[in-house]
Amino acid sequence: MIKKSIIVVGWCVVGFAALSPFVGLQPVPQQDSLDEWQHPGRIAALSQADQKKVLERLAYTEPAVAYKPLPDFNAITDTNAKKRAFFNYLRPHVQRENNRLRNLRRQLLELAEKKQKNQRLNINEYAFLYSLYDEFRMDVAETDPQMLQELLKRVDILPASLVLMQAANESAWGTSRFAAEGYNFFGQWCFREGCGLVPLSRGEDQSHEVAKFDTPAKSIRSYFYNLNTFHTYEQLREIRAQLRAERKPIRGEALAAGLGRYSERGDEYIAEISNMIRFNRRFLED
Repeated sequence: MIKKSIIVVGWCVVGFAALSPFVGLQPVPQQDSLDEWQHPGRIAALSQADQKKVLERLAYTEPAVAYKPLPDFNAITDTNAKKRAFFNYLRPHVQRENNRLRNLRRQLLELAEKKQKNQRLNINEYAFLYSLYDEFRMDVAETDPQMLQELLKRVDILPASLVLMQAANESAWGTSRFAAEGYNFFGQWCFREGCGLVPLSRGEDQSHEVAKFDTPAKSIRSYFYNLNTFHTYEQLREIRAQLRAERKPIRGEALAAGLGRYSERGDEYIAEISNMIRFNRRFLED
């Protein structure tokens, strides 16, 4: 009996040794990494231990990108160098958002599979699911397969090529007033007095401001939230979901077709973003 136990323990050690190179590749939840608006509002009834588990599920999987002030892109006279500097400045923030979305989506697909097999979800899984409904602007009292599929359309990545190219277009490669004074790279509006910067060209009958952010990370996080939740970009999410269904890669050019309502210029804007992605591909892939 003792001999058999030793053999079993030995095999466990060998198995762990074989798996250990991969253990380090698992996402590590970053505690307190969520913004206030991302924190779940329906977990107060859970025990402290269960609340911690839910927050770990929702958390970012890597440390926050170190803050760096906006470079003076106007001072970079070489066009290619300016493009590389701009993309390198924003790319780490884009990667971090997408890595979190991949982790959330992976967990969500696991829950969808359990539901499809009529397996019961535990309390932490339900809390995680309803926290995602809240974060991604879905008013769901009782989950069902249709709601779960809609959530999967929202919890998904945005290609870096699309994000970076829109940022370049909307902020004039990081040189606009709104980028310099408010880290707003995407022309995002807000409608509460004092929430941002007043456009110099704003009409007397208008009240919007251009949102101001404390860091580039918050600007990009807001952009991701807008495209993944607002009804305005439902077409973009439908295109992405169709690509998933057809097992095709999620590319910026394809999703750009869903940006018709991002700008008053409509199809002309879509063509411009698509052309910019193609023209700048070598910088995007650096």
